[in-house]
Amino acid sequence: MMTKRRFLRGLGLAVAALFLFIVLLYALFPVAPLNNAIALKLAEQGLTIAPEASKTILPGVVWSEAALSSAQGPLLAFDRLKVQPQLAPLLLGRMKVAADLALAGGEMNLLYGLNGSQALALQADKIELAKVPFFKTVLGATAGGLLWSEGTVRRTAQGLNGELKLEVKQLQYSGVKMGAFALPDAANLRTQGMVRISGGRARLESFTLQGEGIYMRLSGDLPNGPQITSMPLDLTLEIMPKPEFMERQKLVFLLLAKFMISPGVYRVPIRGTLLKPVIL
Repeated sequence: MMTKRRFLRGLGLAVAALFLFIVLLYALFPVAPLNNAIALKLAEQGLTIAPEASKTILPGVVWSEAALSSAQGPLLAFDRLKVQPQLAPLLLGRMKVAADLALAGGEMNLLYGLNGSQALALQADKIELAKVPFFKTVLGATAGGLLWSEGTVRRTAQGLNGELKLEVKQLQYSGVKMGAFALPDAANLRTQGMVRISGGRARLESFTLQGEGIYMRLSGDLPNGPQITSMPLDLTLEIMPKPEFMERQKLVFLLLAKFMISPGVYRVPIRGTLLKPVIL
C-alpha cells in the first residue's frame, strides 16, 4: 500500500513539475520570435497575417480581428483565432495542437496531432460565405450561403487517410471568373460533397450543386502539402443546365461551348493554383 501511495505521489509531483516547467518556459519566452517564425512560414506561401499574435493566459497565442492575405488581397478574416497545445496528451507522449476560430459569423475547431494516429479533427458550422473575402479577392465574385463541415484524418502506415464532409446551405454566387472564362450565375443551390484523403493525397469527390434549372458536379485532386498555394489544381466541373437556364445566360454558355461534350452537358477543366484558378 505504501509503495502504491509513493508511486502515485511521485507521479503527481512529476506531472506538477512538468506543468510548472511548461508554464514557466512559456511565461519567459517572448512572443516576438514566434511571430517572426509564423511570418516566415507564411511568406513561403506568399501569405501574411496581421496584426501579430499575442499570448494567451495558458500556453498559446491568439489573433484578434486579424486577416490572412496574399498579394492579391485578403483571403480570410478572423474575429478570433486561438492556437494552444493540449497539455494532457503530453503525459502519453502525444503532441496535439488545438485551433479555435471565430470567423464570418460562424466557428471552426481543429485538433492537429503532430504524432500518434489522430492527425486531424475538424468541425465548422454557420460560416457565412458572404463574409469570406477569398471569393472577391481570387474569383472577383460575390457569394452567399452557410458552410458546414466535419471530418477526421488518421495517420497510418500507408499515409494520411480520412474524409471531410462538406455542405453549403442556400449557396449562391455571381461574377465568378477564372482566366478568360466565367461561370453561370446561380442561386439557392443545394450542395453536398466530401474530401477524401487516401495515402496522403486529397481528392474532392463529387461535390454536387443543384438548383432550379441547373445541376453541377465538381470533382478532382486538391493541392495539399507544405506548398499548397503554389501546387497545381486538377479539377473538373460538369455543368448540366436546362434550356431555360441557358437562355437567361446565353453569352456565358456561348463562351463555354468548346467544353460541351454532348447536348446540354459541359465538362470544364479547372487548372492553375488555389490563388489563381483558371479554366483551360
